[in-house]
Amino acid sequence: MALIEDAIWEAGAEAVAKEIERVQAELLTEKLPMAEHIEVNPDTGKFRALPIPVENPTTLAALLSQIEDALEDCLGGHNGLAERSGTVKKLNRVLTKYKDDPQNAELTLTRVAGSLRSQLHETKELADNEDNLALLDTVEEGVRGIRANHPEVARNREQLAQQAIHALTPEDKVLLQQALPVLAEISEPDLADDFATDIPELINDALLPLPAGAPPLPGSDATTRVFSRVSKMAIAAEKGAKILDSNEIKTVRLAHLGYTALELFYSLVQIGLRILGVL
Repeated sequence: MALIEDAIWEAGAEAVAKEIERVQAELLTEKLPMAEHIEVNPDTGKFRALPIPVENPTTLAALLSQIEDALEDCLGGHNGLAERSGTVKKLNRVLTKYKDDPQNAELTLTRVAGSLRSQLHETKELADNEDNLALLDTVEEGVRGIRANHPEVARNREQLAQQAIHALTPEDKVLLQQALPVLAEISEPDLADDFATDIPELINDALLPLPAGAPPLPGSDATTRVFSRVSKMAIAAEKGAKILDSNEIKTVRLAHLGYTALELFYSLVQIGLRILGVL
């Protein structure tokens, strides 16, 4: 591999294998870009996600306010949109958790827009009445507005649009399910909450599946968040001894598989590269 320096080749097979894992983690980060940093909180020893600061907070707030109003109109009548539906849950996450996080807001709103279009125009699960159509229009406008006002998010979306996401294997789904409690334990609450939401979606284990069954492929928002973050966690864990020496990283194991947390990161990186067709 051209990216591996001669000194590493000379250090032997183990050093080369570790360097290949690091290079693969960096490759996955490039394939699934997100406008956020992953770091270890020095006070807790746990991982956290820090969004790149909002460039136009007033504009983002106005876009989300319009979505909130449109959602309220839909839920206030007999429009077929249920409070407990996945669409409403995702919109509420955007309006609360992601209100200052344009990258995750754009990822989630893009998924919601696609879901609404399908329910309105394909499956006819939702009536194409004024309120429902207004919600779709407002969500799509929110997506366009975020991309227009946040160049980094727009560049990331352009790159993500070129990615073809393939299905997970049964073995991939098992490992993701086993990884969830480990990732939650070594992450701060907000990041752990995202893993708890995204990983079940990746393995199509939603609490309220669609009547026709779960979609065959994981959503791009969940895919991007999970695999971008685990690749950055692997890179962060490799960079500093303090991180590797933290109690959370040293003690968390998948005992029945013999994984350390760092080995788990790299196993998940392999899954991410496979579903993107890189491996």
